[in-house]
Formats: sequence, structure tokens, C-alpha cells
Amino acid sequence: MVATLSVKVAFSDDYHKKLGFKNKKYFYKVIDPAVDHTLHDAENIIKREAPRPGHSMSKSIPPYKPTGNLQRSFHKNKISNGRGDLRSNARSNGVLYWPFVQYGTSKMPANPFVTRTARKVSPNLQKYVLEELKRANIIE
Repeated sequence: MVATLSVKVAFSDDYHKKLGFKNKKYFYKVIDPAVDHTLHDAENIIKREAPRPGHSMSKSIPPYKPTGNLQRSFHKNKISNGRGDLRSNARSNGVLYWPFVQYGTSKMPANPFVTRTARKVSPNLQKYVLEELKRANIIE
């Protein structure tokens, strides 16, 4: 099991027709570069947002000292058809620990790095999709 932050671009069948797509495969061929670009941005952003060495959570008891494992563990995974995700398999004693960092514990305050990443990357996804639709001469 891994932790994921997913990106999926999808439109209703009516919208596909409105844009002039006769088959969805062509649509995803146009949209996939936007998903790739978004995943690349998200990977860079989450690695900056995740706790890293030198940024201890001094309010936790005992003080949490990041090792950089979580930061290094994220990688992008292109699935297909307008879908992809970021994955992390960072574990401590066999347990995925990003949720404990994200949401906090009774001994450690939350550090919502996944939420911050999603908020930063969302506007980019919309921009990249519009750019790809314009590049394919589907919209002006």
C-alpha cells in the first residue's frame, strides 16, 4: 500500500461532444501532457512542502526531527487517460507515516503539506488543460 495524491481530468460525454471529440482517446491524447506537467509541478511542490532535515517540529513531544525520508519518497506515477498520482511509500515500523505528519497526533501538531500542495497545484492544472486545448486548436 502506498499513499497517493491523485490528478484526474475528465469531462462528461456531453462536454466531449461540445468540444468536438468523437472519441475519448483523442481527448486524452490532447490532455495527457497537461496531466504530466501538473504531476511534475506537484512532485516538486510536495518535496518542498514535506518536512525535511533542519525543520524540526519543536512543539511535538518528544521533538520530531525530520530525516528527509518522506520528502525523498514522493514520486509521480502516470496511470493513463488523464490520470496520474504522486506516491509515497515512506514507512516507520512498517506503517505509512505521511498521515501522521499531515494530520498530526496527540503528541505532534499537524503539518498539512499534502493540502498545501493540492492548493498550489490546482490552478496550474486548469491553466495547463486550457493551454493543451488551445494548442490542439479545440478552443481559442
